[in-house]
Amino acid sequence: MELQKLERLLDKYFDGDTSLEEEQVLHIYFKSDKVAEHLEVYRDMFAYFLEAKKDKLPVAISLENKTKSPVVSTWNRWYSIAALLIVAVGVTFFLEQNNSRITAEQQEAIAAYEKAKEALDFISVHFNESSQKLAYITEFGENSNKIFK
Repeated sequence: MELQKLERLLDKYFDGDTSLEEEQVLHIYFKSDKVAEHLEVYRDMFAYFLEAKKDKLPVAISLENKTKSPVVSTWNRWYSIAALLIVAVGVTFFLEQNNSRITAEQQEAIAAYEKAKEALDFISVHFNESSQKLAYITEFGENSNKIFK
């Protein structure tokens, strides 16, 4: 078998994309004596896999299909519904409590904002009045400069 094809098959094997037939080809290749030197490291791994397939569990495991009685499953449904309702009520209560706390803080912030806005409006009105009076002083200064020159 071509070495490049084996390397691609080995990459495919490690990606988990090989079929059973392709894996069998790899097992046969690594079982033979004609393994390339750079692929020798995988020989022990494939030998271990072949040995591990031979191991059997000495005790048989029975998988019994245990069916639950309809009464038990009905009670389980009711318990899960009750638990869901308790969680929903708890979350709702928690969120409502947080919302009321946030609105109180927001109201305080809004009141502080309004007071600051009123103070700045007051300063703005008085500043505008003062600047109009400064216009008269500036005009007086320009006229007096004309007279004295």
